[in-house]
Amino acid sequence: MRGIRLEGVVAGYRARPVIGPIDAGLGPGVHVLLGRNGTGKTTLMRVLAGILPPLAGRVLLDGTDLAAHHEAKRAIGLLTHRAALSPQLSVRDNLEFWARVQGLDRARRPARIREAAGRFDIEGLLDRRTARLSRGQLQRADLARLTLTDPHVLLLDEPMTGLDPVSAEHTRALVRSWGTHKTVLCSTHSVPEAMTLASRLLILKGGALTELPVATAPERTGTPSAYDLRTSRGGGAWERAEPGQDTTIGEHIAGLVARGVEVTDVRPVCARTGDTTQAGAETAARTTAETAIHELLDDSS
Repeated sequence: MRGIRLEGVVAGYRARPVIGPIDAGLGPGVHVLLGRNGTGKTTLMRVLAGILPPLAGRVLLDGTDLAAHHEAKRAIGLLTHRAALSPQLSVRDNLEFWARVQGLDRARRPARIREAAGRFDIEGLLDRRTARLSRGQLQRADLARLTLTDPHVLLLDEPMTGLDPVSAEHTRALVRSWGTHKTVLCSTHSVPEAMTLASRLLILKGGALTELPVATAPERTGTPSAYDLRTSRGGGAWERAEPGQDTTIGEHIAGLVARGVEVTDVRPVCARTGDTTQAGAETAARTTAETAIHELLDDSS
């Protein structure tokens, strides 16, 4: 298959398995990975990128074994929690370094750096040392690094972390566009975000990878009836949010953040029963799916 495939992959550290055995294929599209902290999401990303050799099994990129053909790794881009940028260098020098490492032709480097910087609104930061960047600026610079060579497999470990609401929405739109012609694996802790992005939902729990059905396109456009939010103004208590017909929960949260309210957790609320309209059916389907994800991720369930 075109894309990346795991065949009997077991992975871990010091001969102790963390995940596996896993057999799965990821073709073009946005595959969203959900799992609790410590379940092995980052380990899976490292194995797929060819950084961490599996304890057993193999990883194939378009049918090529990554362990036997190291050059194939250049077609894979990895974004991790720690930016792959030197704090002592400027953003421009970091991007120049990675362009060389990735084998980008010298004559094309300046243009590709400009394009990547423009894509993530960091033109004004190119001559600043990365040590002086904010968390969000650093994340945008690392996303620019990721896209310098246009890899056709993108592994994104919580790419929205640290981004302001505007940058996060811009990045979500890019991820969706990449999924039309690239293989994208994106991890997140946000179930609503996963439902918005995913063409395929993957749950990592107990070392095993489980696929959940994704709502059809019409269902994904429906707006859930309500969400419970935990915010800084509520003192840790849940508060109910009911976005309007034309407002997504992401836009609602962005508005709260813009007013200085920190949102620390989100959970869907089951749709009201007895709604016989198409919109109500779509809302119920989406909310049921989100509730199922929460229950699957909950160790107590």
